[in-house]
Amino acid sequence: MKAAWYLDIGPAEVLQVGEMPKPDPKAGQVQVRIHAHGVNPTDWKRRAGQRGGAPTERMIPGYDGAGVIAALGDGVSTARLGERVWVWEGFHQQPHGTAAEFVCVDQSRAIALPTSLSFEEGACLGVPALTACHSLMLAGPLDGEVVIVTGAAGVVCNYAVQLAKVMGARVLALVRGDADKEEDAYRAGADQVINADRDDFLKAALSFTDGQGARCVVDVDLGAHLHIA
Repeated sequence: MKAAWYLDIGPAEVLQVGEMPKPDPKAGQVQVRIHAHGVNPTDWKRRAGQRGGAPTERMIPGYDGAGVIAALGDGVSTARLGERVWVWEGFHQQPHGTAAEFVCVDQSRAIALPTSLSFEEGACLGVPALTACHSLMLAGPLDGEVVIVTGAAGVVCNYAVQLAKVMGARVLALVRGDADKEEDAYRAGADQVINADRDDFLKAALSFTDGQGARCVVDVDLGAHLHIA
């Protein structure tokens, strides 16, 4: 199979692309033929040595991806063969991730991908969508609650807006920059969008919540917003 890998920590230039044997699934695993590979900050941070030391073997990066189950390990239902899936944490506690034509993961990390979603869309789930989901679930039931989401044009928090709406919340979203970012937040389902470069966010938040504030805030830049918490 074709894959991208590195043998030393460092910048993107340490990556190599070439051929290597495809992995065989172990018991409880599925082998996924990757159609799309998602790139996350955790990928380059691990490659740069910010998460662990130098590799002791060839490392194929990539936590997220999407594709089709091509082979099964012992104990996996034969009904899963040929299933479209999205993969999360493909690079977790193993040296071979999703930046390859094939990856083997525990069957619980290969989730059915609806036909309404492309492989590219499926590869964008994993780390960002699950981060947003866990953030919201920590707050408990959100039906009828107000959720404030900062950085709502970014990947994690854009998912947080979408998921909060699915969970029944009213969402006030904060963005910075041009009008396109405001539109991104509205398309995700935000009830109101505040541009911090132009608007008074604290005033808007108090108005949106009738002066009560919000019990749930999803924020990926706490240092920048702690003064208004």
